[in-house]
Amino acid sequence: MSYHLKKIAVGIETVERLSIRQEMIKESYGTILHTTRNMPKKREDLIKTGSIFWIIKRNVLVRQKIIDIVSVIRSDGSKGCEIELNKNLIKVIPTPMKPFQGWRYYLEEDIPRDLNLNKETGEDLPDNINSELIKLGLY
Repeated sequence: MSYHLKKIAVGIETVERLSIRQEMIKESYGTILHTTRNMPKKREDLIKTGSIFWIIKRNVLVRQKIIDIVSVIRSDGSKGCEIELNKNLIKVIPTPMKPFQGWRYYLEEDIPRDLNLNKETGEDLPDNINSELIKLGLY
């Protein structure tokens, strides 16, 4: 069974804004890190096959492959963990998600599929076309 994480991208309005924010993090730390309080118990499974699915404006919109998860001690002495992420943001079929705090596991059978790429050019289809395909039930 594959495990994944889902996390609300707090203060982020668009996928492009998430990308810009992560680029700033990469410039500061040399890699893309997401810091969280609790260490996932399924750490090994997440590193092998997992992704973090980002919730933006109450919809799961993109995912990123998890590279590593390490335990850290914060400057105030509290425990935490850093999740290292691949730089590629992979768009998924937009899926509504209720708000929650922290992160949650996302089981393989529940995750949204990746959006199809244009086979000829390898580029993403425009968001308005993807939205129409979703409304028509063609994804």
